[in-house]
Amino acid sequence: MTEINDLYKQYCKKYNIEEQECVREALAQGGTLDLSNQTLDVGTCAVLGKILQISNVISKASFGDCLLKEDGIKSILLGLCGNSSVKTLSLKGNSIQGSSIHALAKMLRHNITVIRLSLEWNNLGLCSESFTSFCEALGSNSALQYLDLRSNQLGVDCGTHLARALARNCSLTSLDLRWNNIGRTGGKALLESLHHNRTLSKVDLVGNGIPNEDISAIEMQLSQNSRSAIITNEYTSRTDILKQQLEDRERYSAQQIEYLERSLAQTDLTLNKTVKESMFQTGKLEEQLRSKSVELEALEAKYELVNSALRLNQERVTTLEARNNTLEEELRKSQEAALLQNKNDKEVLEHVKSEHNQEVRSLQKTISQLEAQVAELEFKCNNQKMQIFDFKETICSLQSEIKGIRIECDEMMAAEAGKYKESLRNVDLQYNAEIQRMKKDHQQMETEMREKCLNSETLRGEVQAEAAALRLQISTERSSNQAQLLSLKQQLKAEQATVVRGMEEQLHAMEDSRNDGEERLRVQIASNSTLSAANAKLSAQLHALRNDIAELNVKLEDKEVEVRAAEKRVRDEFAGQLIELQQECEKTSKLNNVILDLKRTISELEHESNVHKRDVRMREDELQKLREDEARRIGMLHSAFLSYFNTSLGSPTNPR
Repeated sequence: MTEINDLYKQYCKKYNIEEQECVREALAQGGTLDLSNQTLDVGTCAVLGKILQISNVISKASFGDCLLKEDGIKSILLGLCGNSSVKTLSLKGNSIQGSSIHALAKMLRHNITVIRLSLEWNNLGLCSESFTSFCEALGSNSALQYLDLRSNQLGVDCGTHLARALARNCSLTSLDLRWNNIGRTGGKALLESLHHNRTLSKVDLVGNGIPNEDISAIEMQLSQNSRSAIITNEYTSRTDILKQQLEDRERYSAQQIEYLERSLAQTDLTLNKTVKESMFQTGKLEEQLRSKSVELEALEAKYELVNSALRLNQERVTTLEARNNTLEEELRKSQEAALLQNKNDKEVLEHVKSEHNQEVRSLQKTISQLEAQVAELEFKCNNQKMQIFDFKETICSLQSEIKGIRIECDEMMAAEAGKYKESLRNVDLQYNAEIQRMKKDHQQMETEMREKCLNSETLRGEVQAEAAALRLQISTERSSNQAQLLSLKQQLKAEQATVVRGMEEQLHAMEDSRNDGEERLRVQIASNSTLSAANAKLSAQLHALRNDIAELNVKLEDKEVEVRAAEKRVRDEFAGQLIELQQECEKTSKLNNVILDLKRTISELEHESNVHKRDVRMREDELQKLREDEARRIGMLHSAFLSYFNTSLGSPTNPR
């Protein structure tokens, strides 16, 4: 309050006005400015008008029975035009008339805070034109609720003007017109205005010369207005409560939306983090897969080298087998030739036992040749056996290396596949947990929004039910209250429409945010599906490589079986050849015995050799021809066999 006093002092100094003790005391009271029954000059009124114009502390101002001058009243009323704190104003007993009424009308037009105005014991009714301006300002005022116009010399015309103002006013609830003279005509005009005014509930008309029937009609109309005012107040209170509830709901929904936005932002951050982690993990896995693919390529190259070495060894084995076959064929042919020769020799020896000296020498030569051939064949067989043993050792070492490489590849592939499956399982578990959590959050959000919608619908239904009940209650007064009810309905519908529109916009925003989250989820699912497809493709490639390795292993085992079978076959053939050679050796030993016998017989038959020399020469010539023919036939067979062998080696008989 010291600030107002200081302001009062400053204005007094500025306008050279003497300070009044009563004004200082009134200003020191704070919210109430009570200057009743005080004598205030025009300068003090001007300062008070300045203070009232800028002060927002004073809520009640009383200038009753001060007999203020016209300029002082104008200064105070002009200051109240810009005031926003004074709610109760008393100007009784100040002889307000003439231009002061115009200042009062201006104050009523511009002030929106004064709700109680006391104008008792003034002269408002002396000038009809001034009171007309006052009534026009009263009709346009929307804040004043109580007006005291007692003892203001209001006549019939003033009553008519006041009735017109009341027909347009929508805030005044109590009017005091006692001890005026508005007469029967003014009473009729007031009764007519009450058909349009639904807020005025109390009018005091004592001492106005109005008949009792008009007063009773006015009181009946006022009672209807009071009932409708009570209903309207209840309705407005309910609407205020509903508005407050809707505002609370809106604030709660706004808080929920903010919480959901924060949760969505958090989920977006977690999703981005998981996506980055998954991308990092997939990059690491891809890098590991690249390294493993490089290792696999190196192993495949090594495996190709081993296969090429194995193929070379197999080719060597096949060439050795071919050589063995050729040697066997030559041995067989030589054996057949030896058998034929032995048969021929036996026949010759049987037919010509007497003269076989030359034939015995030829037989000795053939026997020596056969022994040399047998020794050569045994040497070749031993060499081939050594080569076969070396090849077997190399094959065993290569097989052991291949098995070791295969075991290492399988272990590495199994370890990497286990690691990759474990990482994929962890990523899938994290992804499924994140999806489940987001689904639960979205379901919870949807349930909360549905509950909010249901609550708003129930509130709307309650409001509609209450409106219907109110319509049923005031159905008897529909003709008089229809316009006001329609306006209130339209206002409520507009408010409800705005509230519903706001809720729908919030729901649309929530749906958009949910769609954005679902879109992000779909993008994440698509990226994870592409990653899983790439991983499946890589696993399929690994599986194909494993199948290829298994097929190569099967082929290698088949080749090993074939090599074993060929080795067994060669061994059997060599064993047969050895048996045959042993038999030939036995035959040669027998032939040696026969030769010894023949030598003995030759010694006995030497004296008969000269007789048969001619026959022997002829036989020798025939045997020479037979040997040449046999040698020619053996050379042709050998050349044919070599050509056949070369052509068979040239054909691709070794599949990879």
